[in-house]
Amino acid sequence: MNVRQAARYVLPPIVADAARQLLPRRELRRHSPARVSTYYALAPWWTRPKAGSATFDFDVANRPVDWELRVPVVRDNLEALALIASPDGGLRLLDFGCSNGHYKLILAANHHTRTWQYVGMDLPAQIDFCRRTYPETVFHAVDEGGPLPCGEDEFDVVLASSVIQYLREPIMALGELQRVTRAYVLVSRLPTWKYQPSRFLVQHLRAAAGEERYPLQVFNRRAIEEAFQKTGLTVVFRDSGSEHFSVPGIPEPVGHMLYLLKKARPT
Repeated sequence: MNVRQAARYVLPPIVADAARQLLPRRELRRHSPARVSTYYALAPWWTRPKAGSATFDFDVANRPVDWELRVPVVRDNLEALALIASPDGGLRLLDFGCSNGHYKLILAANHHTRTWQYVGMDLPAQIDFCRRTYPETVFHAVDEGGPLPCGEDEFDVVLASSVIQYLREPIMALGELQRVTRAYVLVSRLPTWKYQPSRFLVQHLRAAAGEERYPLQVFNRRAIEEAFQKTGLTVVFRDSGSEHFSVPGIPEPVGHMLYLLKKARPT
């Protein structure tokens, strides 16, 4: 057990969570390549995204791997993946919503996952970038809302980090992730409320290069956990993430949750 893990048991939870959130952020400010402001607003329904010239995800691909390993959400994901037993030959992982494909390098730099076979999947525009950047790696292009181009039980682990909330039909997507995994699905950086109902938001990203707007959902925590169960996924580990944000007009902050889910087998 390392110091970070021990702190969870030695310190009160509110102190441990605050330290985990604030201390890495203080260190990361010195490495941030560009300043991006983010704010959220309520939306009455699902709106159309506006992808501008900023291309923030592609800019992130220029970060060195040692920088990425310091990012709190990356550290949370790697800690959760370490709970999965890894044979000598490694496991086969699908990065669903892989964006810039940078998790290929992150997993290769991490001791527990360095032998795992990486496969990325995202929308065609992102996959074109990934194939040019990592020509030796397998990437699949998929249309949102459609079936995944994979067979049943094709992967040992599916990683879905900061992606489910951006899908118009998240429950349908969870069903597909359950189908293609043999054992585990890691859903992380999932925005949730404990007391508020699930709602639509618009995320605004602003930087010197321009502005982008994306619709997303914040889920009621109980409702999304019931959805996991209905799609055949059992929660084996949950943790509050390292990030929170506020929405104007809503008194309850949005907390990012991490869920390690296991595929339920019929008895």
